[in-house]
Amino acid sequence: MIPLKHNFNYLILDDHGGVDPGQRETGLYFLDTRVLSLYHWSLKDFNCLKRQAEDGRTLVEYWSRSVDHRQLLGIKRTLTMTATGMIDQLEISNTDQQDQGFDVALSLDSDFADMFEIRGQFADLDHRNQSSSRGTHDYKAHYEATDQVHFDVEVVIKGAQFHEALTIEPHETRKLTVEVTTSSSLPQGTEALNVAQGWLGEPPTEPAAHQAFMQANRDLQCLLLATPEGLNIAAGMPWFVTPFGRDSLITAWFLLKRFPDLARGVLRFLGNHQGAKLDEYRDEQPGKILHEQRYGELSRTGRLPFHTYYGAADSTPLYLLVLHDTVKQTGNTELITELQPYWQACLTWIEQFRDERGLIVFRGNERALTVQSWKDSKDSLSYADGRLGEGSLAVAEVQGYAFAAYQAASDFYQHLGDAVKAQEYRAAADAIQSQLHSLFWMPADDNFAIAIDADSAQLATNSSDAGHLLWTGVVLAEHAQKLIPRMFQQDLWSGWGLRTLSTREVRYNPLSYHNGSVWPHDTALFAAGLRRYGDEEGFDRVSRALTDLAMSQDDKRLPELVGGYDRPSYPPLPYLDACRPQAWSAAAMIYLHS
Repeated sequence: MIPLKHNFNYLILDDHGGVDPGQRETGLYFLDTRVLSLYHWSLKDFNCLKRQAEDGRTLVEYWSRSVDHRQLLGIKRTLTMTATGMIDQLEISNTDQQDQGFDVALSLDSDFADMFEIRGQFADLDHRNQSSSRGTHDYKAHYEATDQVHFDVEVVIKGAQFHEALTIEPHETRKLTVEVTTSSSLPQGTEALNVAQGWLGEPPTEPAAHQAFMQANRDLQCLLLATPEGLNIAAGMPWFVTPFGRDSLITAWFLLKRFPDLARGVLRFLGNHQGAKLDEYRDEQPGKILHEQRYGELSRTGRLPFHTYYGAADSTPLYLLVLHDTVKQTGNTELITELQPYWQACLTWIEQFRDERGLIVFRGNERALTVQSWKDSKDSLSYADGRLGEGSLAVAEVQGYAFAAYQAASDFYQHLGDAVKAQEYRAAADAIQSQLHSLFWMPADDNFAIAIDADSAQLATNSSDAGHLLWTGVVLAEHAQKLIPRMFQQDLWSGWGLRTLSTREVRYNPLSYHNGSVWPHDTALFAAGLRRYGDEEGFDRVSRALTDLAMSQDDKRLPELVGGYDRPSYPPLPYLDACRPQAWSAAAMIYLHS
């Protein structure tokens, strides 16, 4: 998979540099809709000598046709994403002494499939109100959805026809340029994105850290999104090129020291799309921060609940955490007043929807997400005997986020001169900290249970979630002294990072999504927790492991997740359906070297 992106336009190429209907994820996409399902140059008898991504927007390929130990034709292909589509340029050079023939053959087609269809999570739409026209130099396709939203794509070739036999003279270079333009009647996704060179500051000088940092820099710049509220960021390619709540907040937090502009844009966007009513289908509640915003037809028309979907128990307290730390990092206290309606509504949501124990809980939505914490696969929360948790569940790290949210609220009200409210939320923070230690702590394991059910029975599995608790500062010092070495024990620490689930647990599977795999952002939040509790040696250990993980990859990119096998017995084995690039993995690398 070769990913390229600019804003809401993105391209997924196969290993041959094309879009092939036989490869389900390949295509040119705009706003969660695949506008080109076939884009293929027939380069018969050519071999690709080298392929390099100049950045997240530009790909350069070098192709050669040779015979008898000499090159006849060489092609330099430069493919660049733009705010309105892409430009694909071929420079075809005859390096031989005789005329050479080159058959131009560019195949094109459109299916306007919704991303959820492509992911196999929904049956095909039962209609296709689309049309297309093909000329020798241009291709146009139009699609009108059931809600009258339309998508258009236009392809124009210059320098030849789509299908033409050329003769190239000795030492001649012919240029072919293909311009692809996408458009939609949707209002989002047409703004230009311009971020200055060196936007993340000076990279580290140590060679391995430098390479991994620079790749993360390119990935993050590629994943940026422009919205009316400011900069935002896509969670990952190819499946999640859209604004998210949890993902964008954690990514923004990782980048606070080097690029706080992202946090400001994310906070404004999420506030502007905050829940306003009760809607069980979309898990919306007043004051709740969204889980994701989708633009595809299935979501827009309500056949799926994801247009603006709120199925996350953690994004709302995370909003206050990130706002607090943004103000602390930048000194911009005006944000407290500007975003006051949003963070106050977040607090109201926490207070109205917490349970009688004072905990943030969720009950899964069978039509969308059954688990609504960051480990949101349906089998990620289990009891010690392997049974899955059911009903109303309170997940450990979400209570840590609530602790941080209450502390943030206390500081905000202190700044606003309301000492009574400030003390009220300081007391609320103390109360949830006490509940966490009382209900979740497992003394025999020196760890916190991953969750508890409605009867306060522990889902007594050892997981990586406690690393998030250290990040928030909710863990009492005497417990942290036991917890930190526990997290580095071999059943949780793989050598490449923290396993999401201990090897001792019934549901452990090293190549599962959340039951034993290693997620770099999860491990990096553990590192942030180590730093908070003064363990710089532990922080450096984690930083080295994740840098080594990035350097083990051909592209020096920190993966979304890898298998949880022991190092050095196994290399980092890939999870095949992972996003690449992925925002909070890239941001974790920047944070670790900031």
